[in-house]
Amino acid sequence: MKMVLTLIAAACYAVGSANADASSLLLDGDFNSKANWTQASVAGGWANFENAPAVSLNGSQYLVTGAAGNGGGGSFSQTVLATAGQNYTLSVFSGADAWWLPTGSMTMYFLNNATLLGSASRNTVDPAEYGTNYDIPHPWAAYALKGTAPAGTTEIRVEFAANNATGSIWFEDASLTVSAVPEPSSAALLALGAALLLGVGLRQQKPRD
Repeated sequence: MKMVLTLIAAACYAVGSANADASSLLLDGDFNSKANWTQASVAGGWANFENAPAVSLNGSQYLVTGAAGNGGGGSFSQTVLATAGQNYTLSVFSGADAWWLPTGSMTMYFLNNATLLGSASRNTVDPAEYGTNYDIPHPWAAYALKGTAPAGTTEIRVEFAANNATGSIWFEDASLTVSAVPEPSSAALLALGAALLLGVGLRQQKPRD
């Protein structure tokens, strides 16, 4: 029995270790530093770091992207190493000002060097939720996006952006985490331990002659 319990404990530790590291893969995910983020803007759009007390989520610096129409927009991006087959979760807080709300977006681009293999994307702030009453503020809210890296993935480029509507989108406290699939060896150990434990239990319950 002691050996069975030892095997089960070892298997549980192995599986837990595979999923325990939930730390973010992003650098400067709190946006308090510009060092690891690439800013881009086109056609009158903007991508800035700001810290306005009336807007800030937690009293620190945040991202602002947006445009004044004319086909423009702004974005921030960062590329990190990734592994094919793993499940990734991108999280961020986002909001918008009261000026004909633009649409915010968060995207994971799965890459092999510079080759795009696939992507996952969703809106953060979406004016469609407000009907025709666009000219109202959108408070900070948490958003999450999940995706599985396709075969051949070596990197993920994370992007936060706003389209060409008039106004600004805010982003704060971003994180990118990975949930590894348990290795077959760990799963096998768990199954073996359970089978052995069941066998020992049945053996102890068997009436003696």
